[in-house]
Amino acid sequence: MKTTVIVPVYNRPDSLVLAIRSLIRERNAVDMDILIVDDGSTDQTPDVIQSLADSHPEIRAVRRDNGGVTKARNTGLDNLHDETAFVTFLDSDDTLAADRFATDMPILQAQPDIALTYGNMVATTQIDPLTLRPVQGAAQKEITGIHLSCALMRRSLITRIGRFDETLIQAEDTDYLLRIFETGTGFVQTSTICHYYLRHDGGMTQDFDLGRKYFARAVMKSLQRRKADPTRKLHKPTFDLMLPPELI
Repeated sequence: MKTTVIVPVYNRPDSLVLAIRSLIRERNAVDMDILIVDDGSTDQTPDVIQSLADSHPEIRAVRRDNGGVTKARNTGLDNLHDETAFVTFLDSDDTLAADRFATDMPILQAQPDIALTYGNMVATTQIDPLTLRPVQGAAQKEITGIHLSCALMRRSLITRIGRFDETLIQAEDTDYLLRIFETGTGFVQTSTICHYYLRHDGGMTQDFDLGRKYFARAVMKSLQRRKADPTRKLHKPTFDLMLPPELI
């Protein structure tokens, strides 16, 4: 049973290499399938992807016309391996934490009624390219963030919830997770550090006004769904919504 990690990327060749290195480091913990979705990169990213795929049989790659991260994630879902049993995501500028799968996968294997595990992330301003961890002295904070990389999901859950909402160019992950937690899905909240989330000026979510707008829209959609269907109850992890000033 394969674990597919969907990695959307657009014009991030250097950080993509670090992200993939962090995944390859964990390949013995699961039968790993790394699916890189190139969202129409216009720089050397396609060449980097080809080089990575040539070096690592765990890597598959698909290329699509540029359409944004939401559509790229859906392209990933459309191209799951026939043997995929578990799914997670990793952004191309983030890195997977060591032992992420070794810690959480046994929970899913031992409890068939649990559809996903949900852990923590560390937000930071700088990743050490050697250790693939935050640089010593860099701003960092461990939080329970609203982030797809914190979730390790059964494919059956993905099939039930469906695709990402392509009307949302941001906060599509918020919307997707709310849709999951509205359904009473069985989950285990863990203390596992799942990934290191890099904050930088080039990040899409650095546009806070736009981000807040789409976050509010995702929350409103959740309220509307629950109002229309009273059986939908929001059972979710306790999210940390605030970052310290040095990480904003």
